[in-house]
Amino acid sequence: MGLSQTNAHILLVNINKLISNYANATIEQIFNNDLDLTFPPNTELNDLEKAELKELNNYAHLKNALKKILTDNSAGVMFGLMNLIDGTTDPEVMAEDWTGVQFSDIDHDNDREAFEDMLHDSLYEKYWNWKAVEEQDS
Repeated sequence: MGLSQTNAHILLVNINKLISNYANATIEQIFNNDLDLTFPPNTELNDLEKAELKELNNYAHLKNALKKILTDNSAGVMFGLMNLIDGTTDPEVMAEDWTGVQFSDIDHDNDREAFEDMLHDSLYEKYWNWKAVEEQDS
C-alpha cells in the first residue's frame, strides 16, 4: 500500500500549518528587525538592506500584504513539489535521471483506506481543514 487517506490528510494539514507559521514568523522578524536568513547558505542582509527594511514599519497595510505574498509563495513551492511527487510534471533540472518518487505509509496497516487523489490537488483543499484545527486550538 502507498499513502493512506489518514496520513495524506495529516501531512497536507500540517503543510498548511507550516506555511502559515513560517509566513507569520518571517513577517514578525522583518518588522522587528530580527530577520535571520538561513537559505540559501551564506546569505545575509547588508546594512543598506537592513535600513530599508526598517522603513517598512511606516506602512500600516504592508505587513498584511507581505504575509499574504509569503504565504502564497510558500504554498506555490509546496504545490510544485506535490506535482513532482504526483508525477504530473517533470523536474526542470536533471530530468533525464528522474525515475519518480512516492510517499508511502511506514506502517502498512491494511485497514486504512488508500489515498487515491493527487497531493497537489488536495494541498489547497486541506487549507480549510487546517483553519478548522487552528480555530479549535484557539
